[in-house]
Amino acid sequence: MTRTSTLTLADGSVFAVRPIEAGDVERLRRMFDRLSPTTVYRRFFSPVVRPSNRMLLWLTNVDHDCREALVALRGDEIVAVARYDGRAGSTEAEIAVTVEDAWQHRGLGLRLVRRLAAAALDHGFEAFIANMLAENRPALGLVRKLSPDASVKWDDGGYLATVSLSRAS
Repeated sequence: MTRTSTLTLADGSVFAVRPIEAGDVERLRRMFDRLSPTTVYRRFFSPVVRPSNRMLLWLTNVDHDCREALVALRGDEIVAVARYDGRAGSTEAEIAVTVEDAWQHRGLGLRLVRRLAAAALDHGFEAFIANMLAENRPALGLVRKLSPDASVKWDDGGYLATVSLSRAS
C-alpha cells in the first residue's frame, strides 16, 4: 500500500507526497510535457525533446531501497520529483530533483528533498551527491539551503556537491 502524506508550503499550497509507482509513467510523461526546455536541460544535461518509454519506465521503477523517488502531486498530476540512486553497500547516493516550472522557487523542491533525505538515512545512506550544470544556480541554492556546509567543488564544467544527510534532515 502506498504511503501518502501531505506537504503544505508557506503560501498555503497543499500537495500529496508519496513514493513513485510503476503506474506513474503517464503522470511523469505529462509532467515532462509541462517542463520548459531550460528545466529539462538542467535536469538531464541535454535537450531531451520527449522522453522514451524506456526512460520513463526506468524513472518509475525503483526498489524503494537503493533507488527511491518521491513525487509531489496536485490532484492527480505529478508536479515535482526528488530521487536518489545508490548502490548496495555504498553510503552515498546520487540525487536529482525536478520541479515543474509553475512551482519552482516556492520551497517545494527543498521540502521534498528533506523528506527524501530522511528516507535515504533509513536505508543506510549518509550523503547525497549532486551533479549540477554551472549555470544551474537554483540547484546550487537548494544544496546550500539543504546543508550550508555541503562540499561543493568545480568538476569538469559544472559543480559536484556532497551533502551530509545528517545535516540535511
